[in-house]
Amino acid sequence: MAAAVVVAISTGAVAGPSASAAVGFTPVGSLPKLGSGRIWDVTYDPGQPAHLLAATDLGVFASTDSGATWQLSLPGGRTWTVGFDVRNTQNAFAGTAGRGVFASADGGMTWVAASSGLQNQDVRAFAFGLDGIGAATDSGVALSPDGRTWHDGGLDGVAVSALAVAANAPQFTLVAGADNGNLTSGSLFENTGNGGSWQPLQSGLPAAAVVSSIAAGPIDQAVPKRPLVVATSKGMFRSGDGGTTWTSSTGVPEQLTVTTVAYSPLDPGVVYAGADAAGSTGGGLLRSVDGGQTFAVADQGLPTSKNVEAIGFAPTNPLTVGVALDPPTGGATIYTEVDSTLPAPPQLIPEASGAPVPTVVATPTPTPRPTLSPNRPAPGPPPPGGLQKFAEAAFHWPFPLVYEIIFVLLAAYVFVRWRQRYFIEGPP
Repeated sequence: MAAAVVVAISTGAVAGPSASAAVGFTPVGSLPKLGSGRIWDVTYDPGQPAHLLAATDLGVFASTDSGATWQLSLPGGRTWTVGFDVRNTQNAFAGTAGRGVFASADGGMTWVAASSGLQNQDVRAFAFGLDGIGAATDSGVALSPDGRTWHDGGLDGVAVSALAVAANAPQFTLVAGADNGNLTSGSLFENTGNGGSWQPLQSGLPAAAVVSSIAAGPIDQAVPKRPLVVATSKGMFRSGDGGTTWTSSTGVPEQLTVTTVAYSPLDPGVVYAGADAAGSTGGGLLRSVDGGQTFAVADQGLPTSKNVEAIGFAPTNPLTVGVALDPPTGGATIYTEVDSTLPAPPQLIPEASGAPVPTVVATPTPTPRPTLSPNRPAPGPPPPGGLQKFAEAAFHWPFPLVYEIIFVLLAAYVFVRWRQRYFIEGPP
């Protein structure tokens, strides 16, 4: 299942509706001809709050008026995820089911195929950093400096369901969650650098749990590292040290399995979490104002069937929250709310870049091996000595070994008897 991956950078909040705006969610305009199709992801342009994109069963829909009207800008089938490059929000990317990555240079209004080097074409989530982009696929992670050329980033054979940037500096660091494949060492992994070796994260996490979503928050003076929240099949967990250790979140109803989480881009203390009820009636929406440690229900205005599939934010102040609902009866809809009940956002600390993701990974150079001349035979072992020749002749297999032993014992007996007769007993 695709999860909305919100990677925040330190940007100023865009002026939004007044703090006296009504509290509660209201539906935006319908997506044309979506019918019984589902919405898998929703994301806002960080620089233009009225501009948002939705990944659906029909493709990518775009809106430039806060969701009042929509157009299908990328048709062609199911799109799992969509997002904006944090370095230049005119660059948008879409991850599809079986068609790889598509890129847009105009904020998602037009698209081109961008899957060069991509080994798996089923792209489920993106993670946008200051030094590159990560893509979660049905077989591992792909990395790219620009979202248009890709190379293998490791975890091959593992279905990666979620991806987040845990740090931009000193190195581009990713945390990946899996829901299928070889999960004997766990389902949450961290990679520091530009691909290859992934280390399982286990401290404080339950065994045999699969991951549905990961979110990374911004940094303020009180939070020296990006906070992380992960939703698993066995509960929600938070880390304040880059993923080294995890603690269980509280306040999540026992019957609710959270499937998507997202940090506010303005405040590392604000986290929203949603549940899609796995296609059945139910689900829910929760909110935390302490960085993901405790949650409470925050679903005012949503319908009875709160199948929350994705969460996105427009960086307005007060914060604009958008959630995509996929009811089991069809009629997927996006609801938005201006959350004026949140505390004032703190001053964020600008993040620095680390080492850029390379365009390609260098091919390992094989270890040189000696070559032989075609006219000269390969050197063999040294010729055997005289003692070795005698031993090989005397004890050569396959002559039965028992007879050889009897022969040696008999020869020894005759020699001993001869010495006894002539040197001890004397002549007759």
